[in-house]
Amino acid sequence: MVAITRRGLAAHGLAALAAAMGAPAARAQASPRIIVATYPGLGTRSWRSIVTDPFSKQSGIATGVFETALPAAAIAQAEGRPQFNAAVIAAYQTPNLVKRGLLELFTPDDLPGIRRVPEKFWLRTPEGLLMGVPVYFALFGIAYSTDLVKPADFKSWNNLLDPQWKGQLSISRPNFLAAYDVNLYAHLNGGSEHNIQPGLDFLRKLIPQALNVYNSMASIEAQLGRGEVAAAPFYANEVAMLRRHGTSEVGVVIPDEGGLVLPYLLVAPKGGPDPGAAKQLLNAILDPQYQAGFSQDSLTWPMNPATTLPAALVQEMGGTTDQILARNYSPDWWTIGSNLAENTKTIDALMHSVR
Repeated sequence: MVAITRRGLAAHGLAALAAAMGAPAARAQASPRIIVATYPGLGTRSWRSIVTDPFSKQSGIATGVFETALPAAAIAQAEGRPQFNAAVIAAYQTPNLVKRGLLELFTPDDLPGIRRVPEKFWLRTPEGLLMGVPVYFALFGIAYSTDLVKPADFKSWNNLLDPQWKGQLSISRPNFLAAYDVNLYAHLNGGSEHNIQPGLDFLRKLIPQALNVYNSMASIEAQLGRGEVAAAPFYANEVAMLRRHGTSEVGVVIPDEGGLVLPYLLVAPKGGPDPGAAKQLLNAILDPQYQAGFSQDSLTWPMNPATTLPAALVQEMGGTTDQILARNYSPDWWTIGSNLAENTKTIDALMHSVR
């Protein structure tokens, strides 16, 4: 196998994209264009079919996708000279990129489309500038093996600590625990993302319950499906997609206290080509046609609450945007992202000391 560096992979992917769009290099440089860095697999297929192909036809701006395992890492790797000008990233990843000067920041007047999202869900810097546009969100709950667990077994997050599950659970890696789990556990136990000590105390009890640490979504889905572990904190929409495609061995429950709302943003990397064209896409991405498309394709919720979804789809997803946002936890992602490195180290040390 020929080794390809991440930078080399980016160059290869963008060259292939230019060829696929049928644009000679000179014309591509002169004409407005948008290249969206997306997660691989379903992420790329979804963005191409739902957004970039229709947007190209409607706007006249040549728009395509660049598949990369970690769009946020691709932004960091480019160091202010990206060959793409938009990217899809998780909310917790934005603060670090902003502090390094690698993301364009906007006012609401720059991105009037943002007003389709309730203001409390805008992701902003402490100075009030927008870090991007929240496009859709997932929900963090408890996935379980239907052979071993009944939904009523996890009516509360505290059920993860029940002695009957000792050695039967799986938990994520320290960086994801720092981004997601510990902040939710802190919130449920009197703290918050600003004071994660109650979350660390909960983790200290949870770690001995775990059989293993899962390293990928595919691995934990397989372990749950085979009954190797009973349950794991996980993404509700990923399980819903499994079930849509015929996997009945894995289920998901959102405990009575609620789950964690996980937004994904469309951002504009600083230094990318044609920033004006990229801004047009950021303004358009909250149009109901795109919002509904993501919900139908990947069972994520639209950030624009005015998006109309079929009743059957709402039932499959477990509620409307307004309903899900009202009963689940939406933390301060600036604080979480800003403290991510330090909290990851703390959790890593905790895992080693407890286990």
